[in-house]
Amino acid sequence: MTTWLETCQQQLLRLEKTSVLADKLITLANKTGVDIPSDLLNRLNIERPRLNRQLDRLHANRFEVAVIGLEKAGKSALLNAWLEQEILPSARERCTFTSTEIWSAQTEQDQALFIQYYSKEEISKLQLQRRDALLGTLSERERKEIQEDFDDTEKHLSKILEFGKQKAGFTQKFIDIGEISEQLQSAVFKNRAQSLAIKRIQLKTVRLRSDRDIIFHDVPGFNSGILMHAEQAIERLKNCDAIIYAKEMKQPSVTGPEKEMLAIADSEDPSVKVSDKVFVVLTQADAMDDQIDFKDTYDKHRSYWPSVPERRMIPVCARAHLVEFGIPSEDTLRRTKSADDKAKMKKLGITDGMAILKESINYYIDNERAGVLERRCDALVGAIRQIANEVLFKLEPIYGVFDETELHEDDLLGKEFNQWWGREWQRIKKDFDTWYAEVIQGRKEADAAGSEHEELIALRAAYDEKIEAILSNLQTAKPDELKRIYTAGGTISMPDPREGNYKIREELFREIQKKFETELTDQLALALQTLIDQIARKTQTLLWETEEVRKTLLHSDADEALEQARIRNGFQVLFLRFSRGAVEAFIAKPLQARERLLNERSAEIKTLEAFYQGSDKVKREGGLTCYLRHGVWTEPAANTDADISRTRAQEKPGAKTPAQEAAPIKKVQEGSEKMLEPANFESVVEEITGDIDALQDYLKNSVFYAAGFITYCNQELERIRNRFKEMEDNDRQWIGIIRTAVKYERNPNIPYSIAHTRRDFRMRREIALELKEVRDTCTNVF
Repeated sequence: MTTWLETCQQQLLRLEKTSVLADKLITLANKTGVDIPSDLLNRLNIERPRLNRQLDRLHANRFEVAVIGLEKAGKSALLNAWLEQEILPSARERCTFTSTEIWSAQTEQDQALFIQYYSKEEISKLQLQRRDALLGTLSERERKEIQEDFDDTEKHLSKILEFGKQKAGFTQKFIDIGEISEQLQSAVFKNRAQSLAIKRIQLKTVRLRSDRDIIFHDVPGFNSGILMHAEQAIERLKNCDAIIYAKEMKQPSVTGPEKEMLAIADSEDPSVKVSDKVFVVLTQADAMDDQIDFKDTYDKHRSYWPSVPERRMIPVCARAHLVEFGIPSEDTLRRTKSADDKAKMKKLGITDGMAILKESINYYIDNERAGVLERRCDALVGAIRQIANEVLFKLEPIYGVFDETELHEDDLLGKEFNQWWGREWQRIKKDFDTWYAEVIQGRKEADAAGSEHEELIALRAAYDEKIEAILSNLQTAKPDELKRIYTAGGTISMPDPREGNYKIREELFREIQKKFETELTDQLALALQTLIDQIARKTQTLLWETEEVRKTLLHSDADEALEQARIRNGFQVLFLRFSRGAVEAFIAKPLQARERLLNERSAEIKTLEAFYQGSDKVKREGGLTCYLRHGVWTEPAANTDADISRTRAQEKPGAKTPAQEAAPIKKVQEGSEKMLEPANFESVVEEITGDIDALQDYLKNSVFYAAGFITYCNQELERIRNRFKEMEDNDRQWIGIIRTAVKYERNPNIPYSIAHTRRDFRMRREIALELKEVRDTCTNVF
């Protein structure tokens, strides 16, 4: 004969396989939608929770018994008699407000009492339910009891809420069950505030069979009128393996609430009737008048339960049993006369029934429950398998058997996609060119005066800002440094102005060249990179924010770094080509020593003059040569009366022109080979300061245009622009990226959807494979 544990293991294996099958059916239902009829889905939604509950019980290896009945049917007294200790309150007043769980403990050291309390929110919910119940149809007794509960809760609310603050509840260990009697009586009955605050009581005791993991649930009266109590009763009924139905002996009928209780228990196990797992305990059996009255009443009870074996319909007198064992409470003693009870039971031909009840339940546990479990699991497995077979019958003709060699997902992006992309690409190119012309592209002759595009103003501003920063922060041009260089090597009292001028210019020239070679081009490259990034952002926007666009357009990160270095080098080459000549012309030599430079660098000087786009007409029309030769800005020819007057004045000893009054640089008549030099440190500094200012002016208004920075930028931007278009027109790269994004659903922004085609394809493939798995699983579930 198969033991209970062996049966549990066998059925657990079956139910776990069935659970996998149920999960696959739910997955199929979610994917196929209307292809599965609603009645099948409803059946699945009913059976799946039943299956889960039975799995949970098997995993926990527990045997749960629900002790149910109407209020005052004697449930608590019955359990007290079973425990042989009047531990649960069973007074005349209503005292069961929540579910009490009695668990079997393996040893005395495992025995404990645990009390859990309602939270503040749950107390409020209970009060609302009581108020709603009072508005309904109730018997006079029910209305009186619920009103009392409502009023007492309001009266003791602060104390009730104090109990609710004990998040961990109350726990007390014990060895003898009598140790907790007073505590439990006080909590459930004597302390009204505490009893109204209790949500759950758990009592672990060896008074139940310690060789079995058994739980008795003393649930609230099903007819209490409170929704929360009814919900607790329903939950216990759904999870129970057996039912002890306490029914007063003198009430041989089944009322509405009792029918509802039993219907719930019956619906949870369609294959296991209530009569297969119920113990009808006829409480207060000693209330009958004589044997005839007892037999007639018993027969009436039997008429309601014809399928229940007689050994599971047991008359019981719990009070008599408690008195017999000498463990009654004072209240029980007040209501019981021991001698009369014994005589009456003898007269009725019955015992107190507790030994018979225990024997009957133990026999059920040891023998009958394995068969009940098998029938229950057979029903669960059969129900899920039947649903699975009906699902297969519905779906296999629709989805058939998928053959991966027939169709590949790549084929889904074929002719239709290519036609769509062709139209989209022409639109994208047009939108891109329009945007580029409006936002990025400069005007014709972009290096002409004032003609740079507004988007390139940032480049020009960055350049000017950097030139000013470099020339205004020259270490050599600081006053202390100028003085140091000027006096170095000469006598302290009489330094040579010419030698000082040369030394200052030598170090100044070297510092400016070094700074121009290292500091200027990074800022120019950064300004251009900003525009390149703007193009990249636009292309990514046009291609629906697809992530791979920027990296593909601007190469990988490593290639992008090399590209940025190439741009910086391009700026540097262009700048140094013209800036070196300018720095040499203005800084390298003093005014009186530039004649040779003017002859050797005449072409570069004419170029700087030609590209000058400042607002000063003299500087723009050949004034650079005159400045480099004479130290003042003037036109090349000196034929005007003013020129003659100035020349004659210079020939007179001590005479100074207005220009010479402003600048102590002396200049001889045009054409003379000898030129007056600065005579002191201040004159040298003034000459050099004027040359630095002139250099800055020409770097900003001439070298910038001569180097063709804007043209270079436009060329680089055009290269990016053309690359974007050629990558599709020549290499078909963008269609590949968009096709991949559509295929793997990486970008929901793309306005092309193959969702219907892909859904059909993938669903057909997945459903066909899952149908095969369902059929295989059905075969393996036995």
